Amino acid sequence: MTDLSRNAQVLRYLLQVAPGIGRTKLAKFAYLADLESRRYLGKPISGFEYYFDQRGPFDSGGFFSALRELTARGLATENQVPYGEYMGYELYATSAAAEFDFTAAEAEVLNYVAKTYLAQTARDLCDDIVYKTEPMLAAEPGKPLPMDIVNRAPGEKLEFSLQRMLAGEASAEAGRTRSLADVMRELRTGTD
Repeated sequence: MTDLSRNAQVLRYLLQVAPGIGRTKLAKFAYLADLESRRYLGKPISGFEYYFDQRGPFDSGGFFSALRELTARGLATENQVPYGEYMGYELYATSAAAEFDFTAAEAEVLNYVAKTYLAQTARDLCDDIVYKTEPMLAAEPGKPLPMDIVNRAPGEKLEFSLQRMLAGEASAEAGRTRSLADVMRELRTGTD
């Protein structure tokens, strides 16, 4: 069990997959990971509470608290860099080991989001992806985002279970498989 807050774990994990991203992309990656997790797992990965503010979906207090936690513990670094007339930040996970308590499905969602959107600029990520999500389209400025509108209900019909699919992949990689011929023979004879 880790003693890192759940929000700090999310940010650190994302930084391991997408080193060098800025604060905006990191915050939006966390939002998109929570959104995808709600769709496929029925619940968010983090404890962030997103509000519609001038920066889109954001939990200012939660985000900066988690970031401070990471930097104070030597698990992340922030480098200030010039971006035109503004100063920005590049964030990196350090070489210090971090413990996570994510399920395989949660880790897969985090990986998917970071790898899928890494090449996007922060502006394109916000304009083309984040601002067009269901919670943002239904949001009211200054109020919490209605994130529950994308939750997958327990038992809701879905083409697949992400957790079962990942468990099956892990079993196959570990060599715990049966040939199709064996499965078909068992089905025909009614044996295991």
